[in-house]
Amino acid sequence: MQHINDGDIYKRISLAGHVFEIKYGYYEEYERQSQFSEPVPIYPNFQLCPVYTPEGHPLVTQMQSLCDYGHSKFADGCCVDCSYFSNGEDLIGICLCPARKNPPKK
Repeated sequence: MQHINDGDIYKRISLAGHVFEIKYGYYEEYERQSQFSEPVPIYPNFQLCPVYTPEGHPLVTQMQSLCDYGHSKFADGCCVDCSYFSNGEDLIGICLCPARKNPPKK
């Protein structure tokens, strides 16, 4: 089995005109200090840094918490459980919620 290092490239994802380079790393600093923790693929945080399709739909990761508009049969569902979620590539998808399309300019 190949040893994975922090910063190694997991894969490149191309979706809706955007290219994302997914690297291995840690989501939390304490994970880096654990002797049992291995680096994991780190996906973009679309809640902090939104990215949109050319049509104005926001990109989301499957593991994001549901937004206020989300529809899921699970009380603590994630975006992947939402009826508005459309699969993209790997763990990144597109939110087709009409309320989240083309956010107002600030």
